[in-house]
Amino acid sequence: MLRCLILALLISPALKAQVPENIPIITLKKTLDTTSSNHEHLYYQIAQTYQQDRSYDSAISYYQKCMKGYMGKNYEIGMAFTHNNLGTVYNKLGKIDSSIFHYKAAIQYYQNQNDTTSVASALTNLGMVNKQMGSYSLALENLLIAARLLDPLGNTQSLGACYNTIGSIYASQEDYDNAIAYHRKALSIRKSLNNQKEVASSLNNIGIIYRNLEEYDSALTYLNQSLKIKENLNDKSLVASTLNNIGGVLINLDQIAEAKDYLERSLNLRSIHDKSGKAITYNNLANIYNLQNQPQKALLYLDSAQALIKEGGFLSEMEDNLNFRMLAYEQLGRYDKSLECARELMVVRDSLLNSDKVQRLIEMQTKYETEKKEQSIAMLETERELQKAEIDLSRLWIIILGISVVLVFVIGLSIYTKFRSESRNKKQIQLLMQELHHRVKNNLQLLSNIFSLQSRTITDAGALEAVRSGENRINAMAIIHQKLYKKTESRSVNIHDYLGDLISQLADSYGYDQLQNDSIEVDIQPVELDVDKVIPIGLIVNELVSNSFKYAFPVTENPELKVILHLEKDQLHLRIEDNGPGFSKPDKFESSMGLNIIETLSRQLNATIKWETSNKTKLNLLMPLK
Repeated sequence: MLRCLILALLISPALKAQVPENIPIITLKKTLDTTSSNHEHLYYQIAQTYQQDRSYDSAISYYQKCMKGYMGKNYEIGMAFTHNNLGTVYNKLGKIDSSIFHYKAAIQYYQNQNDTTSVASALTNLGMVNKQMGSYSLALENLLIAARLLDPLGNTQSLGACYNTIGSIYASQEDYDNAIAYHRKALSIRKSLNNQKEVASSLNNIGIIYRNLEEYDSALTYLNQSLKIKENLNDKSLVASTLNNIGGVLINLDQIAEAKDYLERSLNLRSIHDKSGKAITYNNLANIYNLQNQPQKALLYLDSAQALIKEGGFLSEMEDNLNFRMLAYEQLGRYDKSLECARELMVVRDSLLNSDKVQRLIEMQTKYETEKKEQSIAMLETERELQKAEIDLSRLWIIILGISVVLVFVIGLSIYTKFRSESRNKKQIQLLMQELHHRVKNNLQLLSNIFSLQSRTITDAGALEAVRSGENRINAMAIIHQKLYKKTESRSVNIHDYLGDLISQLADSYGYDQLQNDSIEVDIQPVELDVDKVIPIGLIVNELVSNSFKYAFPVTENPELKVILHLEKDQLHLRIEDNGPGFSKPDKFESSMGLNIIETLSRQLNATIKWETSNKTKLNLLMPLK
């Protein structure tokens, strides 16, 4: 009778029935020995059982056997489900190329069967793999298609998974508002389905976002809720993931001992197949040893993480690995190795989001909106044809009234559709501009770090000063992109905040404390200026303030520096002066790159400048704002 029960389950056309828990693999294999037909169905169920037990190599072996049988009988639905499961198994093993191949094959077979729900589910799985590889635009494209297919079906497990992954992609792009919105959608669906495993996953993801927002109390609240559910489910791999995330938050809270305990517990629970998860935990433990000034131990963990990262091709984990590796080498005084890591980091960041990916993301969003609009237009055309057939049998006044209603409806819908499309495109462009400013800021900061590392190995005073000047100029531009990244629409920068940050940073770099030094006077009116004007002004201030710290302060008994900027009748008046020994202007302009930069930037701003260089250095700059 047991044999009959098993065969009844196995011949289900959709192959969606799961093996009952009271039928072990050994029983299935005995049935295989006594059955002369339908071996491929038994192979499929044995493979599923191995997959549930995380015996992935055995699962692959039996999936391949059942695939051979299905292909021989041209049983496409069986081939579709087998390909989909193979995609999941290969993903668990970190074999991403094989995973992508099988998910794409599954999608093709599902489409042949017009199985819309399964197509959407496989697209969601493929989107998750694309996200792991850092291909965010491609992942979002697959997930948006899946969401469009699943949305008419209401709350389903697949739609929850789709929303969850979309939220994770927005989080990767630091668009935390959208990330939380999509994760909350996923959480709502999963609660309605009472799927505790996935509820725990959504709580965990929301906790990670609050950690990124530096709202650590909220982060711990969500992560502890997730941990409690996962512990009740008694799933070690799920518990390990949340223990790791709690450990990360405790690092941020400087609770190092507790963080280390959580991370070590996480590592002990990690499966050997969870390469990405183990790499993340290794990186976090390395971070702790860096914070404890034990760089050698940190490098041991980083090497372990790196081996797993290279095997699985995990770019996000590689970015963290290189950051922690740079810090470890700096603590050891190995600036050559730290510089090498900095160069590798630039390559990894370019791989995570380059201009081609940005363009593809724009194209993908446009394509998605266009398809939705075309579907709406097609539906309207169908409605118009039906209305026309009825109008032909009605009186004239009904014809006129009907046409008027249709025209108003079409025009209104077109206006509404266009408005929504433009609004979404505008929001996407704003997101991309923020991301570009973020990348420019990061790369400028990385260049500044490279200059700083190189300066530690230079002994020649002239060369050292040249490197430091270059570093200050890069920092002057990096501050602007940092402020632009925090905005959504405006291209303007508050000149008071910007110059205040710049002068403070320069004072620190030359060993002066602006807040405690009465000799530095800063009086800057809070004026919003376009970035095209702010960058030249910032570079001019950078050159003159740097010169004061280099040449006036060291040789003057009571040095004074004044930086004053006021708006006077549509003109910006900038005055910078110190009480140093001054200089001979013509000679200086022949030999000073900095003063030549000032003259060039002044012409770019259509500004007039006036110098006073006898027994002091004073510059007055008048710049028209219109």
